[in-house]
Amino acid sequence: MTRDDVVIQRPEDMRFLVPVFHTPTACAGAATAYLLRRIAYRAGAYAPGIQEHIFHELNSAREGGSIERVQGWFSRRSTTMAELGYRLQCRRVAAPTPELLTWVKEGRGYRGAMLPTHYLKLHAPGSSGKDVSDEAVVHAVGITMDRLDAKTDEQLVMIDPWPGVIGDALDRGKVSPALEAAHRARNYHALVYYWSGWS
Repeated sequence: MTRDDVVIQRPEDMRFLVPVFHTPTACAGAATAYLLRRIAYRAGAYAPGIQEHIFHELNSAREGGSIERVQGWFSRRSTTMAELGYRLQCRRVAAPTPELLTWVKEGRGYRGAMLPTHYLKLHAPGSSGKDVSDEAVVHAVGITMDRLDAKTDEQLVMIDPWPGVIGDALDRGKVSPALEAAHRARNYHALVYYWSGWS
């Protein structure tokens, strides 16, 4: 058998499901951890297990509790990620939601965005659960390109680390029509992530 007889698999040829960590206090970090794994996987660099302890730091309120904390974490960890072969970059922006969605979509999986949001603009009152006040949820979502089903084409997907516990709460789904209002309530701030060198 020669190499000509074999079709080399690309990362996008396989179905890889990244888990979403559920947290009401570190949504920004949990969404970021998901996005960084997803982008690294698309670039062919994700190696589960080797760097999981680094990404797991983002699931704590100390490292992932706000956009500022996540940005600081990325600055401190960028050298370590580069040493692991991750060519991930991060930039803070203040841009309208439709522009961010277009930017992520044009990246074909090599880009993602974490958007701080107002929980009650995306979810019904009381949906956060009896032990968590809706107002106490430090909410954010991630936007990436993915397949919601193995048989569908890639599309924009919204990653929600705290979708609530009432009803059919989804942590991965289509972008909510209410996202623009929820993002606007946080002054359109966002962190965008991308794999450097990809065009």
